Amino acid sequence: TRSRHDPAMIVLRLILVLGLAVLAGLTLAWLFTRDRKYLQIAGRIVRFLIVLAVVVALIFVAERVILR
Repeated sequence: TRSRHDPAMIVLRLILVLGLAVLAGLTLAWLFTRDRKYLQIAGRIVRFLIVLAVVVALIFVAERVILR
C-alpha cells in the first residue's frame, strides 16, 4: 500500500500545491488587470489538474485490482 511518504504521493501533492498557488496568482492578476487571458490560462490549468487527478485515480484503482 502507498504511505504518506511515498515519493509518488509527495510529487502528486507538490503538483497540487503548485497548481493551486498558480491558480491563486492568476486569479489575483485577473482581479487587478481584468484581462481575460489570466482566466483562460487558469481554465487550462484547472482542466490539466482534473485530467491528472482522473489519470492518477485510474492508476491507483488499476493497481489495487492487479495487486489484489
